[in-house]
Amino acid sequence: MRAASENSYQAGLRVLTDALRSDADAMAVAENLYGISDLLRESGRVAHALTDPGRTEADKRQLAHDLLANGVEPQTIEIMQTLASNRWSSYRDLEVAAEQLGNEAVFSAAEDAGQLKQVEEELFAVHNFLADNREFRINLSDLGVGSAHDRAHFAARFFGDALTPYSSRLLRRQVRLSIHGRLLSLIREITHQAASRRGCLFATVTSASPLSQIQIERLQKILEARYQSAVAVNTEVDPSLLGGLHIEVDGDGINATVKSNLAKAKRELVR
Repeated sequence: MRAASENSYQAGLRVLTDALRSDADAMAVAENLYGISDLLRESGRVAHALTDPGRTEADKRQLAHDLLANGVEPQTIEIMQTLASNRWSSYRDLEVAAEQLGNEAVFSAAEDAGQLKQVEEELFAVHNFLADNREFRINLSDLGVGSAHDRAHFAARFFGDALTPYSSRLLRRQVRLSIHGRLLSLIREITHQAASRRGCLFATVTSASPLSQIQIERLQKILEARYQSAVAVNTEVDPSLLGGLHIEVDGDGINATVKSNLAKAKRELVR
């Protein structure tokens, strides 16, 4: 999101955070926000109306209230009124903001249960499983295979007790939103969002063979010293790398693999 939309999102996030510090039901608010995101995606007219710069703030707040009254948690109305009363770079950003705030509400519930780190780890494990099982992943994103609702609930049943209720809800949501080829990136994005909520940078470390726990902890310390921040390290195995490590920290890539060195040597030889 561009600056205006990001500022508006942050205003909504502050209201959400305050609401969840009180007696608001975080999972109920999350469901409300997901439903609103769906509504905005399906109805450009509503999204335009709520973000129209030609309307007064009071008018847009009233519109948000009238659209949602009696159908959602009162805290959700306050959040949407705050979002509507701010400026947006694009009307489509309002849908994205509602979706991300829904995720934040689920993360908040997981945090209260002491399971936020576990949720992050489970989401990354699901990402890796789907990356390794292409046919299964494609079927979850195939618009010709059942409804989005059916595919989402199938995914939740498949992983079953391996996931906390919070991870399961987030997974169902990403499957529901995914179209062919997008599921992995959606799961990666919410895994990053979970790490950010814990105040961590998100690092993906790919190696030719599994790393020991001692190696992971040593690498984590090195990365934290380099980036001057807590780092959540998640590992992947790719035998084609032959040896060495490929590390990506929030988009910053460090490639020190045998495969990359061989490729570099080959380029040097043909010059």
